[in-house]
Amino acid sequence: MLSDHVVVYEKHRRVHGRLPNLITQKSFSEKIAYRKLYPQKIYSSLSDKFFVREFVRNRVGDNHLPKLLCVASTMAKFDFTKLPAAFVMKATHGSGWVELVYEKEKANLEALRSKACSWLQQDFSRVLRERHYAPIAPQIIFEELLTDRGAAVDDIKIHCFRKSAKLTRFIQIHTQRFTDHKINLFTEEWQALDLDHGFPRQDPKTIEKPRNLPEILKVADRLSREFNYVRVDLYNSEDRVIFGELTFTPGAALTPFSPPEADILWGALFDPDTIHFNSA
Repeated sequence: MLSDHVVVYEKHRRVHGRLPNLITQKSFSEKIAYRKLYPQKIYSSLSDKFFVREFVRNRVGDNHLPKLLCVASTMAKFDFTKLPAAFVMKATHGSGWVELVYEKEKANLEALRSKACSWLQQDFSRVLRERHYAPIAPQIIFEELLTDRGAAVDDIKIHCFRKSAKLTRFIQIHTQRFTDHKINLFTEEWQALDLDHGFPRQDPKTIEKPRNLPEILKVADRLSREFNYVRVDLYNSEDRVIFGELTFTPGAALTPFSPPEADILWGALFDPDTIHFNSA
């Protein structure tokens, strides 16, 4: 029942200890909070997990896309038999709505169907008031399940900042996501950042530098080139750089920084979106 503005301001205050100043936008979190309320139209198109594939194809080619198995707008009579033994199921119109199926024969397919039906009925933009998700057509897509030498792939997320055409990139590595989730951040020269962002770190010395890091950064650069800030989410599967998604409002601006001063430092790395306010 509360307006988007009230929810965004109040949740920001609870997480960061202050109300966001969306006029000056000094911090990273303030700039992302502003985007939630005043998104550019292209954010909707490129947050659509199906539509974005064409954008990626045009920028970096098919070889960086996971294999698309099928797309469904309804799940009531969906036939799981046409899917391979392993696959990924996700919703096009939200974030985090993902199910990994390693062995279809052991999976509860009716539970998967029920979950997908639930996703299709929800408006993800209402969860944390990320307005750019609202126009996306709800669909369920199925893609190949990526592995790396038999194990689940780790996420590699590249924060791409541009200020007056100067590019700065930070590499965010997720490990043990489904057991003991850790996040480590590195510069593009693979220097560990003394920073916690949402989750604790593991010893950075235990994280191996990707052998194909130059290619990873090249793909991120090409996909982020027209934006002042976007996080390019990738996977490294058997040394293949595979696209995951483009994230314009990471953590919905509700991920704290430790130390908190990093929020201001990150905010200084990219030009703010055009300021405009209305009563919507």
